Amino acid sequence: MTLRAVSLFLSLALVAGCIPTPADNEPSSTPKTKAGSETTTTDEAGDAAAKADDGAESSEDSKPQPKPGSGKKTPAGAVEKNPIEKNPATPVGETTGSEVQTGLEEPEPGPKPTKLPPEIFKSDKLTPLNPNHTVFLDLPNKRLKLKTHVCLDRGMLEMLLCLKQTKEHESILTLDAEAFTVHTGLVALGCEPGQPATYDPVYQPASGQKIDIFMHYVDLDGKLQRIEAGKWIRNSRFRYYEAEFESLPAGLKLDPDGNLRYDDLNKVIFWYGPMTEEQRDECLALCKDEKFQKSIKGFYEESRPKEIKADWIFVGSGFFDDGEVKRYLAEGGYVICVANFGQAMIDVSVSSSADGQETLVFEAWHERLPPLGSEVMVELVPRIEKKKEKDGEKAAAPDDSPKPGVPAGKTAAEKVSDAG
Repeated sequence: MTLRAVSLFLSLALVAGCIPTPADNEPSSTPKTKAGSETTTTDEAGDAAAKADDGAESSEDSKPQPKPGSGKKTPAGAVEKNPIEKNPATPVGETTGSEVQTGLEEPEPGPKPTKLPPEIFKSDKLTPLNPNHTVFLDLPNKRLKLKTHVCLDRGMLEMLLCLKQTKEHESILTLDAEAFTVHTGLVALGCEPGQPATYDPVYQPASGQKIDIFMHYVDLDGKLQRIEAGKWIRNSRFRYYEAEFESLPAGLKLDPDGNLRYDDLNKVIFWYGPMTEEQRDECLALCKDEKFQKSIKGFYEESRPKEIKADWIFVGSGFFDDGEVKRYLAEGGYVICVANFGQAMIDVSVSSSADGQETLVFEAWHERLPPLGSEVMVELVPRIEKKKEKDGEKAAAPDDSPKPGVPAGKTAAEKVSDAG
């Protein structure tokens, strides 16, 4: 009787949860939150973070990079070798390793995109060459006009203009059209395709019809502007500047965590990125060696913003043909290039490597560009080589494009005539 009562008591206690089950006594390898979701233990989080750090370090280049906050003195304004952050911020709520990013502020909105006046594409002298009216032939004035939009306002460049949904991450402008339509328009103006730049066995520049390119856009003051395309492009400043030194000049000591360093493997002193006047003077004060002084001054001059100096050449791209499919190569986005691609329709007349992001020599001139999304009319004018005038100046190509304050269809000359 007593045994039966004890058994009944134990059964009731087990049902009520007073006595833990064997499973409850086992230590859990994955502690649970109140909601029952699993979390990572401290040791596991540490292991994951360590692995993430190892992966990040292994992906860096062989040259050392400055370490912000190391406590060592570096030249004023020194920057890391790679302008791209190692661990860029992630949206609120997403994780990076074992941390959760919170409290990130939304960036302030930039200027609103500007729009061209509607009459700029309504001249009776313009003939649309495609259904969506983005490529226009101006035969009387011997030029082609393209309706484009700004798709990138800062960063390294491979193109000045690409096709929609192709190379927008490395091109200032995008065009909603097919490349062969632009090619056809240039041929209609009497242009003949030339030859793209080659590097085998030695560099040979692009050859063919020269094209003058102008940009029409509305600035932030609401004024219509027309400028040369080259004013939107400058030399790449975020790159290495190097000078050969078998060894450091006597008495010169460089901070291994600074931006000015010595690579004893390649025997060069190097600097990364733009150099300010203050940084130049600080570096010059480190050593009076003549070669060192000349190198630092050279780094400073080379990192100054410089407008691209090159002609635009109609090289004509080419065709892919395997017997079944024939495709115009510029349809991949290679309309107006600033890096020497064999697929380019229009290329630059100077050497500009297209071997990778780290070799690109041009970047967008951010301060001169209209806001992202702004409308831009690109004007392509085949250059007619004329004999120089007596004063040594070449006659300028005519321009029948609408100007600020000039009604559509009237040239600046007609406006002057009306005023008279």
